Amino acid sequence: MEGHAELLALQRLDETSAQLQKQGNYLEALECMERGLVLRQHFFGAESDEVWSACKTVGEMCNLLAMTYLQQEDFNMVLELLKKAEILTERNPAGRAATFNNLACYYRRQGKLHAALQYLQKALKIESKLTNVQSPADTHINACAVLSQLGRHQSALEHAQNALILLQEELLTPPGSSGPSTAPQADRIAVLAIAYHNIGVEQEFLKRFDQAVLSYRKGVEVAERYLGPKHAIAITLKNSLVAAKKVVASKGRNEAKQTGSGTMTGGRSRVSGGGATAKGKEREAKQNYEEEVTDSYEMDAINDMTAELMLDSKQSPPRPRPRSRESKET
Repeated sequence: MEGHAELLALQRLDETSAQLQKQGNYLEALECMERGLVLRQHFFGAESDEVWSACKTVGEMCNLLAMTYLQQEDFNMVLELLKKAEILTERNPAGRAATFNNLACYYRRQGKLHAALQYLQKALKIESKLTNVQSPADTHINACAVLSQLGRHQSALEHAQNALILLQEELLTPPGSSGPSTAPQADRIAVLAIAYHNIGVEQEFLKRFDQAVLSYRKGVEVAERYLGPKHAIAITLKNSLVAAKKVVASKGRNEAKQTGSGTMTGGRSRVSGGGATAKGKEREAKQNYEEEVTDSYEMDAINDMTAELMLDSKQSPPRPRPRSRESKET
């Protein structure tokens, strides 16, 4: 009788959880799922397939809710949920990689870039051993954003390029599709456009301005074709393209002025001369530097947007509308 009662209680919890999710009450649904997990451990055994399957489902919900609370900047709740997810995904490598990716997003928002990078490296290590990874480019995009903030622009560029390759493979040959590819989803096209943009950003940091213009132009073409010219990503990419073109044009004018008038070394021109000419070159160099610094703020903005897109695309359920912690207590 006791076993029968537990099964009935478990069934009621599952039904209640499903109903709460339909209503958008994901936090309450999670509480039911956690109680159901405890009952499953007691009824089926801690090492049973039934329990580990439930752990996978609860872990996915923890990740989904954590990313929603991250957007609301409720960092305590985010960390609590992600630590739960880390435990629950012990035997779910794909789920653990997603959890590590989301932990990286959390630590990046906290300004702890080295911690974020460590979690991304863990996620990449897990994904490299899996034969079927959902959206493998996302981790590389996030790694690019973190490495860029750390000033490691060559490594950031390599991750952005890896993301681009993976996205092209994903969009040209969708998983499980043997026939002609279907129309790509808008969120994946958005990530593809951002990959082109991040490549351009890192090429600018590395003073490869001509290459950056080409990358931005490709990103604009993709965004405008599939997302529309009024989409936020298309607009940001177009602004970056315009700014990069200005840098290239300015660089060309500076080189033309300096032809035959001195010696250039390295990426920046160092012109021999004296008096008023030297002061004029100093003012011009200062102006160019200020323009580059201004452009870097836009680079930071697109990197932030990249992280947000990764948060949304890591989980498939609709965005939850959880109650606040205060409303839960009342």
